Amino acid sequence: MATDGTGSPPPPRPRAPRGLAPGRVTGIAAIAALCVAVSACGAGDGPGDVAGSPEPLAGNTVEHRTTATSADARPVPTTVTEAAWVWEAPAGRTVRAVHPSATGAVMELDNGVVALDTSTGEETWSFLLPDHHSGHEDTDLSVSPDGSVVAFSPGRTMVLLDAASGQEIARLDHDASGPSQFTVTEAGLIGDHGRFTADADHRARVSMTPWGEGRQGWESTIPACEEGELGEVSQGVLTGDQVVVEFSCPFREPVTVGLDQTDGGELWRLAQGTDYSPDPDVFPVPSPSAEADFGVVGDLLVLQNIAAERGTVVIDTASGRVLGDDIPSTVEHPLLRVLPDGYLTVREGAEGDSEGRALTYELRDFDGSVRHRVVTSTEVARGSLNNFLVLEDALLKIRMVDAGEDQDMAVLGWDTDEHPRVPLPVDVDTTGIPSIARADREVGPSTFRAVPGAVVLREFPGGGDPHRVVGLR
Repeated sequence: MATDGTGSPPPPRPRAPRGLAPGRVTGIAAIAALCVAVSACGAGDGPGDVAGSPEPLAGNTVEHRTTATSADARPVPTTVTEAAWVWEAPAGRTVRAVHPSATGAVMELDNGVVALDTSTGEETWSFLLPDHHSGHEDTDLSVSPDGSVVAFSPGRTMVLLDAASGQEIARLDHDASGPSQFTVTEAGLIGDHGRFTADADHRARVSMTPWGEGRQGWESTIPACEEGELGEVSQGVLTGDQVVVEFSCPFREPVTVGLDQTDGGELWRLAQGTDYSPDPDVFPVPSPSAEADFGVVGDLLVLQNIAAERGTVVIDTASGRVLGDDIPSTVEHPLLRVLPDGYLTVREGAEGDSEGRALTYELRDFDGSVRHRVVTSTEVARGSLNNFLVLEDALLKIRMVDAGEDQDMAVLGWDTDEHPRVPLPVDVDTTGIPSIARADREVGPSTFRAVPGAVVLREFPGGGDPHRVVGLR
């Protein structure tokens, strides 16, 4: 449901309403509300309609709502001043992640997806499996790089949805199940114009299958191992215009290859151990069982040997060049996040006063030079290593608060002394999580992010499941 962050409904918008009203209405009331909003209702999946009896998905009953109103393009915020709205998932459902779309954001739930108007927190469309059992991580969701296509799968069958309207594009069968279906070797990577899959014997084969007519598919064979050896494709990711595949041969270091999404042509190739070597001595120390994979940050690949979007190896896919394989991350000066144009670090002063010790956050270029900094204190920015978001004009830092304290967030303006606090109407409590990587999974790149129109934060109550998100503007 949408509120203004204080429990009151948000003020009316100075333009026509969306196809769905704030909150969640059911049955005849929902259909009537949609009829008023779009001046038409039908039994199919037309714009603004509640589908009367949509086809089940992999044996699951489907509740599908769409919108006929196209959202305006909105800029990503450069800073925030208030909690503008709160949205709550349907009863008994949890919010797994927040995904940016071309015009706003979609919420990944344990039984489907809900798209939000980031100006108001109102639902614009949804695709849900109302009878799907909760508490089991057996569904998966992926959004294409440009935010135009949403793919959701409960296993064995995926549905492709238009991110603007929620309209169904297609359904595709596949063999994957569980919480990690949309990988290059399983159900595939979801691109803007098609699906990318890969397999290997002594060669790696990568294929692109277009979503529809008008675009050519392709298959590319990458020389990999010696004849008779069995290679393995260990990972694949998409940037805006490339599909990047990592493969390995027996007893050899992995090789990473960038392919053009248009025709599968090889653009660059880098070998671990020859072109780059991950630093084994980093802080925070990753779990011994952690397997570092690549994350995508803009056009960069980050070998995440610390946590999500935290890593000491950075590759520029536009040029196929290693920007650095020894980005410093030490106890005194830990690396917090790799960004499209640099990285964020923090250092703590040795002495303190009633406001705690001095704390300096720095935005650095990849050559190590400081571009922006903000000086605060450990009292203002409690829990300095987690629960933050970098914006163009400010660093947002959620404060770790004691029992009985109100949750708030410091807005630390770059190169200024202005550090206002914004009260938060949701709880964020990672104090019981000993792992930096796990804390970043719960309050990090997939749950605290800037999207067109707002900054969206998923709650993380220490003693329960996350049901709500807050929109900050």
